[in-house]
Amino acid sequence: MSNSTDRMLPILVGIDGSSEADAAALWAAAYAAKVRAPVRLVHAVPEGDWYGSAAFVDGGALERDLRAIGRKHLARAEAAIHHAAPEVSVETVTADGTIASYVADAGAELVVLGSRKSSALRDLTLGSNTLRVVTHAQCPVLLMRTAVDSADPARPIVVGVDGSEQSDRALGAALEIAHTLGSPVVAVNYWGFDPQAGLGTGFEDVDWVSIRAHEQHWLDTHVETVHEKYPDVALSTVSSQSSPTRGLRAMSASASMIVVGCRGRGAFLGTILGSVSQNLVHHADCSVLIVR
Repeated sequence: MSNSTDRMLPILVGIDGSSEADAAALWAAAYAAKVRAPVRLVHAVPEGDWYGSAAFVDGGALERDLRAIGRKHLARAEAAIHHAAPEVSVETVTADGTIASYVADAGAELVVLGSRKSSALRDLTLGSNTLRVVTHAQCPVLLMRTAVDSADPARPIVVGVDGSEQSDRALGAALEIAHTLGSPVVAVNYWGFDPQAGLGTGFEDVDWVSIRAHEQHWLDTHVETVHEKYPDVALSTVSSQSSPTRGLRAMSASASMIVVGCRGRGAFLGTILGSVSQNLVHHADCSVLIVR
């Protein structure tokens, strides 16, 4: 994400006619108004081979109907944005193929998708447009949850910090969004020791007080440099001996957004997202921002 006050690249929103997508479009419009960015609404229509024999039987009527329905979804979302944020420039696009294939090549400031808590088993067996978009997008992807109180500005933006380049980018994105929205940020680091064979219960003599103090000092020091760019953002830190997955999922119950870094592309889903990101995509109670 850019630090510019006028964004040349659009905020891209996937539109599929769902209430979640409509809510994502309105959030994107409100954010675009604050950062003076255009919004692009995208509806994807399956490619020709998706229709199979139907294309021969109905002469392409199914595809025409789907395109007409998509145009209605786009028009409704565009009208809602013009009503809520008339100053925002809105473009509508009907893309052939999948939303994931479109965002892979489209330049965007941010991709916003309506989302809901899901089942990992369902996504692995049926496939998930959400996961494919996160995999292929070249910019941050925000998965919007539509919980009633998630828009409360008092609810913090929580960002996972582990010292990697990816988490540093996530921290910067979290602070930038918080600066724009007037939200507080909680930077969290979860640490611990994995059980190893042969160690038994040999941790009795470990100086846990010193370790906790060291971890807290590292976190406070690490985030301070990035925080200097956004001194108006209220920033607090949490260092805890827990797994990142368990800790961030617990934090999502009281957060407006969870922000995590993504390692980029890879041959397998676990390589692409990492287990923490995957788990949050499926199970977080609030919106999730995946940052490359």
